[in-house]
Amino acid sequence: MILIVNSSSGTRSSKEQLIKAMSVFSKYGHQTEIYITQCQNDAYYFLKNTKNKYDVVCVFGGDGTMNEVTSALIKKKDRPLIGYFPSGTMNDFGSNFDLDEDWEKTAERICRGKYKEFDVGKFGDHRYFNYVAAFGAMTSVSYTTKRDSKEKYGTLAYIFEGIGKLTEIKPIPVKIKVDGKEKEHRVLFCLVFSGGRVAGTELVSKKKSSINDGEFNVMVVDYVDTIVTGAPDLIRTLTEQKKYIHWYKSDEIEFEFEDSIDWTIDGEKASINKKVKIKNINKALRMLS
Repeated sequence: MILIVNSSSGTRSSKEQLIKAMSVFSKYGHQTEIYITQCQNDAYYFLKNTKNKYDVVCVFGGDGTMNEVTSALIKKKDRPLIGYFPSGTMNDFGSNFDLDEDWEKTAERICRGKYKEFDVGKFGDHRYFNYVAAFGAMTSVSYTTKRDSKEKYGTLAYIFEGIGKLTEIKPIPVKIKVDGKEKEHRVLFCLVFSGGRVAGTELVSKKKSSINDGEFNVMVVDYVDTIVTGAPDLIRTLTEQKKYIHWYKSDEIEFEFEDSIDWTIDGEKASINKKVKIKNINKALRMLS
């Protein structure tokens, strides 16, 4: 077992819980190694380049660290099982597996060996994501919000950052191709996600969607001219004006833009040119839970 630890993610209490989780692994007689990441993408390159064959890769970090691990393991022929101890602010991905906030209990569940397969999204030719790819209004707050603000204010930090970006909102013309049909939209924002939760909000019932059903949920919110007047209009658009919200469900989606655009993938920045294809890799990896 290899433990990938992002020491800059989480709080002092999560670091204390890490010791408790390691104690559980020792109790069950697991041989463990620890790798503490030093910078962004360190987990990815470590797993990509290591020749060691691990039975289990445990991740102690946020959704960004989990993305790095997934992106490395998806390229391996023999893919190990994964254990996840979320320590980020939102931890949307972990909610799909009902992961316990008590890491000692999570470690006990991992040692029982039961797992759940999950889908992985392929973004273009080289990028991968666990649960969400997004573009448009305020989708960048996950990576533009400062770390010290997230540690101090938690979820509120994202809200503060989002309010500051209201003046930057503008329509994004895009052509979306789903199941052979092409649609044109002027987009406020768009989410392509697996499972049902994004940004701490349940968008789709678990009965209608799962992390391993082989398809993405695609939520497209149209731009409304009055949206620039402030947050209340944004809230009204999402809750009352359902005619501005379009839903698609598919295992493959193509986007074509007039200009290059920034996306957010599992909370991290990704830039593309004018076109991108997103594909679902069904039941690609296995999560112990």
